Amino acid sequence: MMFRRLWLIPLLLLVGIVVGAACGGDDEPKGPIVLIEQDWDGNLVTTEVAKIILSEHMGYTVETKFASADSQAMFQGMEDGDMHWVCCNWPSFSATMIEDYVDGRSAVERAGPTGSEGINGWFVPTYMIKGDPAREIEATTPDLVSYEQLNKYKDVFATSDTGKKGRFLDYTAAWDIRNEERAESLGLEFEVVYSGSEVATLAEVEASYNRGDPIIFHAWAPHWVHAKFDLTQVQLPPYTAECYSSGRYDCGFPVDAIGKMAWPGLKDKFPDAYAMLEKFQIDNEQQNEMVFAKTQSGKTVDEAAREWMAANESVWKAWLP
Repeated sequence: MMFRRLWLIPLLLLVGIVVGAACGGDDEPKGPIVLIEQDWDGNLVTTEVAKIILSEHMGYTVETKFASADSQAMFQGMEDGDMHWVCCNWPSFSATMIEDYVDGRSAVERAGPTGSEGINGWFVPTYMIKGDPAREIEATTPDLVSYEQLNKYKDVFATSDTGKKGRFLDYTAAWDIRNEERAESLGLEFEVVYSGSEVATLAEVEASYNRGDPIIFHAWAPHWVHAKFDLTQVQLPPYTAECYSSGRYDCGFPVDAIGKMAWPGLKDKFPDAYAMLEKFQIDNEQQNEMVFAKTQSGKTVDEAAREWMAANESVWKAWLP
């Protein structure tokens, strides 16, 4: 009788293995998990922190793929499962896609707040308004307070490329910032010019600032640009939801609660990774610290992230499941 039952032992062991695999736990697959990298420094350093934690402290294989910030390519990649997680979505720059992919079809899901708050606006160097005697710079737009004075000074901002129109410097048309619509709706005789990237725009800002030249450009916070340069924000009409839904964009920008987005299958396929990423939060000051280390101290993205992690072990270790 005993010998008849011995054949059941390997069968029961096999059943146990299969059930264990189905239930996850120690048998959870270890990747690859695909994180989304974008064309701005805040995303790059924040994503690098997540990548290091997942790969070196949780044992996952991690890949990165590029998608322009808050673009359709980003949302489509997460719907298709080709991309799994993005650290920093600005809702006001992707409202129509959130309405479709997230709230409409549940093809992409929210994965909690990033922990930072996004503020956008139009900025000029303060020396344009107040001058800078130490650099022998005279004020060229002395009463510039809001968009209402911009047409008065369009010649100050004009270049050979824009003719009689003032020149407004932006990043890339792939970002859904809507400054072209905003300028037109506000009746501004300005031409929006795209540099092509954050790096190119800020290189031009720095060069213009060092020369004491006039420039008006879009900037956001958190960002190192506010720590390095003395800037003044040009006031726009207060933001309203109606001004955005109308398509006119004849107002300023909403304050964005920056959030994380994920492929809906992430929490089921990689539950431990998802648990960590759900807790993962980087606030404005923490992100600025890493971005400043990269852009102003010559650190690589990896070095800036590791430097921050070394100084903040109690923060990120609390995210581990």
